[in-house]
Amino acid sequence: MDTRTDSRPSTGYLTDVAYIPGFYPNLAPVALRFVAALNRVAPPPGDRFRYLELGCGLGRSLTTLAAARPHAEFVGVDINPEHTAIASREIEAAGLGNARVITAGFGDLPADLGTFEYVALHGVFSWVAPEVREQILDVARRHLAPGGLLVVSYNSMPGWAHLQPIRGILRQYAALRTGDSLQRIRDALAYLVFIRDRQAKYFVDNPNASAYVDALLKQDVRYLAHEYLNEHWTSFYFAEVAGMFAGAGLTFAGSLPVHTNFWDLCVRPEFQELFRTTTDRLVTEAHKDFCANTAFRWDLYAKAPRLLAGLDERLAVADDIHVRLTRPGLALPYQANLGVVTSTLQGPVYEALVARLSAGSLPLSAILADPRPAGASRDDIARAIDAGVATGLFDLSANAVPAVSPAVPDRVTLPSRFNRAVLASDALGGRPVALSSEVTGTGHSIGDLDAAILLELVEGGPDGLAERVDGRLASSGRSLLREGKPIGDAAERLRLVGESCATFRSASLPQLVQLGIAAGA
Repeated sequence: MDTRTDSRPSTGYLTDVAYIPGFYPNLAPVALRFVAALNRVAPPPGDRFRYLELGCGLGRSLTTLAAARPHAEFVGVDINPEHTAIASREIEAAGLGNARVITAGFGDLPADLGTFEYVALHGVFSWVAPEVREQILDVARRHLAPGGLLVVSYNSMPGWAHLQPIRGILRQYAALRTGDSLQRIRDALAYLVFIRDRQAKYFVDNPNASAYVDALLKQDVRYLAHEYLNEHWTSFYFAEVAGMFAGAGLTFAGSLPVHTNFWDLCVRPEFQELFRTTTDRLVTEAHKDFCANTAFRWDLYAKAPRLLAGLDERLAVADDIHVRLTRPGLALPYQANLGVVTSTLQGPVYEALVARLSAGSLPLSAILADPRPAGASRDDIARAIDAGVATGLFDLSANAVPAVSPAVPDRVTLPSRFNRAVLASDALGGRPVALSSEVTGTGHSIGDLDAAILLELVEGGPDGLAERVDGRLASSGRSLLREGKPIGDAAERLRLVGESCATFRSASLPQLVQLGIAAGA
């Protein structure tokens, strides 16, 4: 007898398994505002605004951003009551009076929900039924304020073309199995490995697909269930999604990560002449996806956008965004591997920018007001900053960020109640831990071992730190690995934990203090 839990309601979306918590920086308003301004679209305010996340899951992005932007209002919507119950408990534990979640489908939102300057949906659009996508478009029509921004992520073509059979066989085989969705995806993965290891012709002809199976085996099984077992999983060409949102009155306003807005950072030099002769942005995006074999997109859309004429208008609406060095000690030439191309930043303009920002973050206007290298115009400087952000030399912040102090406090505290709650629940949880910063207006992730070190520093101070972290590690059931194998020798494990504690205190802790996440007690 088939004992499967009914995980496919009328919308076809998986609900018998909770999703995994996670923070996604691309959902942060500071990132959305920068991309809009970069593409000459006036962004909404960055401090006091309303933010709606559709399909918020366990709500970790929502709550992290709410803690980082206490003067804004955050509302999350999810159809799964298990998700919203967990998110509500975290909101209460963190004391977030500016966040709430609603258990509802997108077609059943409260009549008095109002409008929002930001609407976000990650991990939703490719995984729901066509009628639910229509509901999403209707939400955009009714609830995105004029001048507002919407960010949507989705599986895209042509990157998924050679991998779609894997999704098909996983779902087809899982449908034949019994148990809940987790058991069925485990069975389907085992079958996939079985036919791959026995040289099924599909894998022989598609070596990248064979390697992709190994990557799947390292993923959280809950993620895999949601990614592959939803009934209406769909991958889209960019033009299809742009057309749907155009029908809802929205205009394409850019993409994330930031480097995807620069065609010369997305495609190899031999293709770049194609982009010099193309002025239609929608055509350019389609070209880029084929040249880069894009499999996942984050797109930004604007409702009734006000276009910016030039640099001065950009400064008038987005000069509250600060630019800072991504980490101290960055040296030139700076090289970034962006997947398809490798970009190198060097020269007098970047030397001047790195020197100026080593003293702390600055808004664009303050950077432009400084003396410039000979021959560099204001537009040259602005382009250099944008390219620096795109390649990871510079980072963005919603407020001023001071320079990193060389002094490391012996005793530390966490000013944010949200961060204290997150550390207590997620340290050594097997996933990166995102901590919220009011200074930057977004979240910042550290490893789960670093999270345990920080928690022990806060609770017990530096004396006996390595021993306490080692004890926490042992009681959690987690292991330190060397060359993929657990370290069984207790003395060796303690030595490595001690090294990790020392590295955290000298390298990571000063940056957490700089961002206001930690402070001297």
